[in-house]
Amino acid sequence: MYQFTVTSWNVRGIRSQAKKIKIFDYVSRLNADIVFFQETHLLKSEEKSLTDSNFNKIYNSCFNSRQRGVSVLLNKRLPVNIINSVIDPEGRYIIIKVVIYNKCFTILNLYAPNNDDPDFFHRIFSELSDLSADSSLIIGGDFNLVLNTSLDRSSKCSNTKPSRSAKVLMDYMEDLGIGDVWRLNNPTKKEYTFFSPVHKSFSRIDFFLSNNSIVHKMSSKIHPIIISDHAPISLTLQCDSNQKVSSLWRFNTSLLNDSKFEKIIRKEWEDFLLTNDSPEISPSLLWETGKAVIRGKIISYSSFKKKQEQMAEKTLEEKIKKLTEEYAANPSELLWEKLQNTKLNLNIILSKKTDFILQQLRYKNFDYNNKSGKYLANQLKHSKENSFIAAISDNAGQTLNLPQDINNIFHDYYQNLYSSNLNPDPEDIKTFLNKLNLPQLTIDQKTTLDSPLTLQELQNALDSMSTGKAPGPDGFPAEFLKHFWSMLAPLFFRVVTEIKNKGHVGGHMNTANIKLLLKPDKNPILPSSYRPISLINTDLKIISKALTSRLEKVVQSIIHQDQTGFIKNRHSTDNVRRLFNVINMAQNSKKKTIILSLDAEKAFDRVNWSFLLTVLGKFGFGESFIQWISTLYNKPKASVTTNKITSQSFTLQRGTRQGCPLSPLLFAIFVEPLAAAVRQNSVIKGIHSSISEHKINLYADDILLYLEEPQSSLEEVFNLINSFSKLSDYSINWTKSSILPLTKNSWNPAHQNPQHPSTTNTIKYLGLNISPNLNELIKLNHDPMLDKVTEDLRRWNNLPISLLGRIASVKMKILPKINYLFSMIPLKPPKQWFQRLDSTTTKFYTRNKKPKISLSTLQKNKDEGGLEAPNFMHYYLANQILYLTEWLNPKEYYNTWLEIEQLDCKHIKLSDLPFITATLKHHNCFKNPLIASTLTAWWKALDITNGQLKTSILSPIWHNPDFKNKKNTTLSEDMGREWNHSSPRPF
Repeated sequence: MYQFTVTSWNVRGIRSQAKKIKIFDYVSRLNADIVFFQETHLLKSEEKSLTDSNFNKIYNSCFNSRQRGVSVLLNKRLPVNIINSVIDPEGRYIIIKVVIYNKCFTILNLYAPNNDDPDFFHRIFSELSDLSADSSLIIGGDFNLVLNTSLDRSSKCSNTKPSRSAKVLMDYMEDLGIGDVWRLNNPTKKEYTFFSPVHKSFSRIDFFLSNNSIVHKMSSKIHPIIISDHAPISLTLQCDSNQKVSSLWRFNTSLLNDSKFEKIIRKEWEDFLLTNDSPEISPSLLWETGKAVIRGKIISYSSFKKKQEQMAEKTLEEKIKKLTEEYAANPSELLWEKLQNTKLNLNIILSKKTDFILQQLRYKNFDYNNKSGKYLANQLKHSKENSFIAAISDNAGQTLNLPQDINNIFHDYYQNLYSSNLNPDPEDIKTFLNKLNLPQLTIDQKTTLDSPLTLQELQNALDSMSTGKAPGPDGFPAEFLKHFWSMLAPLFFRVVTEIKNKGHVGGHMNTANIKLLLKPDKNPILPSSYRPISLINTDLKIISKALTSRLEKVVQSIIHQDQTGFIKNRHSTDNVRRLFNVINMAQNSKKKTIILSLDAEKAFDRVNWSFLLTVLGKFGFGESFIQWISTLYNKPKASVTTNKITSQSFTLQRGTRQGCPLSPLLFAIFVEPLAAAVRQNSVIKGIHSSISEHKINLYADDILLYLEEPQSSLEEVFNLINSFSKLSDYSINWTKSSILPLTKNSWNPAHQNPQHPSTTNTIKYLGLNISPNLNELIKLNHDPMLDKVTEDLRRWNNLPISLLGRIASVKMKILPKINYLFSMIPLKPPKQWFQRLDSTTTKFYTRNKKPKISLSTLQKNKDEGGLEAPNFMHYYLANQILYLTEWLNPKEYYNTWLEIEQLDCKHIKLSDLPFITATLKHHNCFKNPLIASTLTAWWKALDITNGQLKTSILSPIWHNPDFKNKKNTTLSEDMGREWNHSSPRPF
């Protein structure tokens, strides 16, 4: 066990001998091992005055006048080894990399500017990026900002938004996986470090930041404000230097390239079956035992191989050292060749280690970085920090930060979440479903689904699995089963047959390991803020995948096209385009209309299995397929892993596991009766076009309802969902749901029940901010995205990445976000928006230097001399042309966005629009901003590609503005019929 204490203090000058004595006396009472001083106000010539008998190592950063100045003092009792240091010439910060008790730390003492200066933090973290590799961070000092405007200030401020500097700092904290140590230990407490006599207010602007993975080993304290107008603050780190961390076994896929390993495993499996396979032994038991035997053999072989490689590595290093000395003393071609060959052999061993790191990072062929080794090490570290949960709140609201306590809280939370107190009467479920007109599978579909799974289907399921994915609790990834499939398949097929016959998955096959992902913009202190991803064993996943392949071929015939989530040939873009068309239609109709956005509570995790199985029967699924689903959900188990600690397993009683291939389709089937009940309820009034009614949009559990006559429609929606919930466990959080009025006076919030959804001016749907005014979409979505991209690129600018790496970074990190907006929102951002985006990315490519290669050249294909940097305008145009292809090949007009847009085009067919010239600008269809945006993008694309917008042989004659008679009106079919019965007339 060891500990050390860091004390930070803005002393507001330490030149006075009397003040210095007071300060050091107080620091001594705080038992400080490392001291950070800010605002020492020392000149360079006065550095030596800051001495004390207890501190033998002192680092100072002074400025050229009586202001600023920071110092770091190391107590002589602290076993410390200095590796490197960076001292700011402007008196703002000192960075020191040290080894304390055989642990590596990078410590940073800073005094931030008292004006809002984000560049300061960019500069600080740029310095840290190289120095902090392979070490834990301890950052402390006077930050001159607050991270939480409501908790860290005593006075109520009208501006509750964090400063620009605070936003930048919080971005870096998120990127690096570091947290505010005091706040993590005191999530709701108000305590302050600085008093402003001018404003008569307190604030907490002095604090420590450190890695989330070690915060639970730290305590932090704010001391009284004395001597200075700032309080001293302390951080104590206490931990066992030999602390062991448990981890789940995971097969190292690089062993698959080892021919000796393959022979050993095949021989081991053959011997195992020869000894143990008999009619009395259950195939499932034999399979589970065989996996355990193979796992043991792999661990044994890996351990032996690692020792061999370590010995070989050491031998090669000694040989390289000896050959280098010999070559330096007596150079010769023979010695040089020996030296290079020895280095090559060592590099082969080191490359295998790198391959495993890449496997952990899920990177492939990452050769863009000029400092790849250091970069990969940093990336691996940051990945672990970001997945580390520093603290969590229990049911009583108490915050706990010990890793075992955190794991216990999540175990209890998910055990409770996956437990069901609902036991609906089967007759009540049938009564509810019988009132609905639900489609049925055909006899052929039912027969296909019920037929026995074949070995080929299982192999196809395995082959379709992605590589590089985390395995389930047994540690065997898809790569292992793919490689040894011919060896494993015969027994596995017998296992599948036995599972089907017995209706139960034996052994540990049906146990999953739950990993947690923090949801965007959620409070990390709450267990509900995390998304549970179930890591399922690959063998069980093969069965689920095979059943999914069957199910996805028929699900479109029973699930209404209102639902687009995870169903083949349906896309979220259809939902959003329809939403925008409905808004546009409602605005033009002037009727009282609203959109109700529903927030389902843990929707996938609350699926009642009895209800789901009954729904499958109602849709016409056969006994055999339903039995498969029932078998897979027969007492499955799960454990939770947090911070490398895995909980005891518990039995699941409800929910479709996120991570199971079947889960999305089963959820769509589960929620479809609710959607059907909404569609078929005559009291619930949807928004009407001239030929149809639009009521509901679904993307998995994201649901929008389009409602006319809001008062009566809403009440019926509430009643219907409550009835559905009592049978299915499905639950809506009404306080988090929202009502968006589409027209003026369409909804009076004063009339709504306090338990009902709140009324808002915008809603969030599929990551987009939606307003009833379509003209605000760019301001609400593209502008904030551009600000975020600018900040991200600015933050990454000083990373040691080559030009190729920078272009790859933009493609991987920036382009998907921008492209998502382009695919969802047809409206074109202004020219200035594209210019700013191009300027921002160009600065990132060139490290803020004058470009030597123009952006247009970088954007060219490689065979044209470019580097294929993304051309964002082209991506926008390409996304709009995708909508145009829907016009040309519509899947279904009725009740979709295509139907609405066709109505706006009156007599002109959507499929004819691309073949009519710009005279369309004067047609009624151009009043629809979505049609106008897509057509304008099409014309722009033609212009860029030197295409011509002229009359095509595909152009229609009737109702085409390009074809007019002598009265300057378009031709109609009636004219055509008249024309056919009379002599030709001049136009």
